[in-house]
Amino acid sequence: MNEGLGIRLDVQMFGGLAISYEGRNVSVGKNKGAKYIQLLELVWLAGENGITKEQLINTLYEREEQSNLNNSFNNLIYQMHKQLKSSTLPDYEYIVNKDGIFYVDENVEVVTDAGSFEAAVRNARLCGDTTEGILFYKQAVELYKAELLPELSTQEWVIIKSVQLQKMYAECVVALGNYYEKKKDYNAMYRVYKKAAQLYPDDEWQVGEINALIGMESYDEAYAIYDETVRYYTDELGITPSSDLMECYEKMSRQITNTPGKILKIRDDIIERRDSAKTDAGRAYDCSYPSFIDAYHILSRNMERSGQSVYMMLLTLVDYEGKQITNQTKLETKAKLLQKAIAQTLRQGDTYCKYSASQFLLLLAGTNKESCKIVYRRVLNKYKVLAGPRAEIEYSVVSLAELPQSLSEAK
Repeated sequence: MNEGLGIRLDVQMFGGLAISYEGRNVSVGKNKGAKYIQLLELVWLAGENGITKEQLINTLYEREEQSNLNNSFNNLIYQMHKQLKSSTLPDYEYIVNKDGIFYVDENVEVVTDAGSFEAAVRNARLCGDTTEGILFYKQAVELYKAELLPELSTQEWVIIKSVQLQKMYAECVVALGNYYEKKKDYNAMYRVYKKAAQLYPDDEWQVGEINALIGMESYDEAYAIYDETVRYYTDELGITPSSDLMECYEKMSRQITNTPGKILKIRDDIIERRDSAKTDAGRAYDCSYPSFIDAYHILSRNMERSGQSVYMMLLTLVDYEGKQITNQTKLETKAKLLQKAIAQTLRQGDTYCKYSASQFLLLLAGTNKESCKIVYRRVLNKYKVLAGPRAEIEYSVVSLAELPQSLSEAK
């Protein structure tokens, strides 16, 4: 074994394990999920504090029942050293046991992206709200490229560590986003939030992304991201847009209203939208929830002038016993079929949107309460044709004329 010479390993953990020595990639085994590799990763992530033998055994053999875990662990250490010797790395211990605590071999400097990320965040916290603190947050964001060790994403220790790192990353994004917004550096703000939204689309980082685009007066792009986000939340996650997203919509609407536009550009936008909707000609208008709210307000005003009645209907997916559908795969399939049934049943002047994973909202113009029952039966019959005779939906209706009163009573 070499002593005193010292080597450096650069270890990537964000996005998958990759080990680099002297500028070249090194493999320590084909199976990245092997326990001896997890052993190395655990010690590397522990850094200078080390990790106890007991912690390693509990983590690596948590779900396994073995009569002698101590022997199994010793065999694992042997296997790790054997694999390292068969690699192209120099002959060192790599990890050492000191009084029951495992550390990185003092002759081996291991630099991990995850460790550097954590160090940058800690330094940023120490610096506080200063230019130096922002530089550390920038460094941390640049290091955080993907999820930690995705090849081990089902391992409990990786899940726990990933959640911890994700929270730290969120701290960095908020700090940088606020800093750039105050500086009115909307390009930098946009880049920070865009990366976060790509990594974690379920965490509403799109709100910051949209606000940055509004700051740059890129309203078309802001609305495109907004519309895509709302549809993702409604169709994929089955939830309604948050108040923050709705606030983005209101902000965009105000800005677009106050921004003079060229008539030819407006004409081109209308033609583009009309052409994209040609495939749905003759059918009801399928829109996002915020657009549905706009349609509601427009029809409410027209109703006051023309006297035309408008009803809003809520359709809810249930099983054949009238109970909530809990199987998410089944619910997703049923929702697509119900959406198809609605599209094929409603008239061209009607509007509908997906409200949640199991619900759709319909605006029915020029109708009455009895006609709503007929619409419901038609949708239900079409849905049964598509989904089978045991498919069921529940419905409730309210007149737009009665809705303000109903809302005030609810308060």
